[in-house]
Amino acid sequence: MEDTATTTASCGFVVGDGLNGHDAKLHRVIYPGQTFDLGDSEDISYVPCNSRNYIVSDGTVRDANGTVVGDRTELITATTKSGVPIELAVTAYWTLNQSESAMRDFYNVCFKYRCASNNDVSGEANNSTPGWNDMLGENFGPALERAVKLSVVKANDTLWDQRDPEEFKRLADNTSVAFADEILATLGYPEDLFCGSGNSTWNNPDDPGKGKFTCTSVRIVVDDVQRGEIREGEGSTEGERNINEQRLQNAIALYGPDAGFWLALLDVIDKCKSAGPTCIITIGGANAPVLPIPSNSVPVPAPPATPTP
Repeated sequence: MEDTATTTASCGFVVGDGLNGHDAKLHRVIYPGQTFDLGDSEDISYVPCNSRNYIVSDGTVRDANGTVVGDRTELITATTKSGVPIELAVTAYWTLNQSESAMRDFYNVCFKYRCASNNDVSGEANNSTPGWNDMLGENFGPALERAVKLSVVKANDTLWDQRDPEEFKRLADNTSVAFADEILATLGYPEDLFCGSGNSTWNNPDDPGKGKFTCTSVRIVVDDVQRGEIREGEGSTEGERNINEQRLQNAIALYGPDAGFWLALLDVIDKCKSAGPTCIITIGGANAPVLPIPSNSVPVPAPPATPTP
């Protein structure tokens, strides 16, 4: 075959075609922008070697075509140091480790999922092939989730109740460190197969494949944190107390100094709604008005009484 070149965004795996007594082994790795010749018994497949991301979101963000943006559309659930459950949206920024040994190891991972493409530029969902997305979903995603959980358990509640940017940054950095260990444990290879995008590069970026490829840590960004739901029997006493204090402060802003009463009333109504189709709350004794539940309206606090001189 005449000289062919990869795009500057792709690497290629040249393998034997396995026909007529020829082997089907990996022969060599082609780097971005390199030209190559294929032998009569060789084939090539391509994988992305540019900057990539892995997005965990709640599935509400869509692109211009209406397609949901992200690799995982379910937030990661984790528990803080005090036992408060939270939900996180995070993004990992990464690229493949292009050192030859790492690329040869990655070929074995990729082969299982058929993650490489016969075309240099291909892919639909997340600008990738189905096999590529499967590879990430079974390996990258679970390792990222474990890394987030391991890091959140060391975090303070200011992460969610004050949304402290410094806490976001600290959590992201800790997750990046934890991810390196988790992905190594997942794949079982002695070196990182995934690096941080942008600042992972060859000695001479214009001449890839020669010299040393510097692999930095995968970068993690915490995009959003929100308090999760505490289910009955879950969470620590301190965590529940923090949540109750936050609820009370929110209620005071809405209802004024009698907020505790109205908050308790709303809790009773919620429990009553869950009790069954028929539930009646009587407020103020046997002769007081009856409030049937469910009701189409939520009780609104009465204005405070005006003192009579």
